[in-house]
Amino acid sequence: MPNLETMNSCNTFPQLATTLWHCDRCSTFVSIHSPTVLCEALCPACCDVLLEFCGKFNSMPGIQFGDA
Repeated sequence: MPNLETMNSCNTFPQLATTLWHCDRCSTFVSIHSPTVLCEALCPACCDVLLEFCGKFNSMPGIQFGDA
């Protein structure tokens, strides 16, 4: 018989900082969800271009974040 206490418990996840970035070379927008706010990031498409920081979000309506 399954343990109902375990099945009904909610796991708490660390609060993720959500930042939005833009690549000037390929015009890609990237959102990064991290436990810490990043100071700089590389474009995942270009691989060697620093992204331009666009802003930080506390939450985004309609979007739920989780582990990928």
